Amino acid sequence: MDELIEKIKEEIGDTITYYEETDALAYEGESLGLQEALDIIHDQQEIGKYT
Repeated sequence: MDELIEKIKEEIGDTITYYEETDALAYEGESLGLQEALDIIHDQQEIGKYT
């Protein structure tokens, strides 16, 4: 799973950097969306430990 997360970060890194440099509002939205996705992945990993 950690490999998948790193791959995702690599894939969207350019987009995040572009927004960071050009559109603060879009950057904030993308960052929040990414954090939400990572939180969901983490929650699923925790649930998987007990099922």
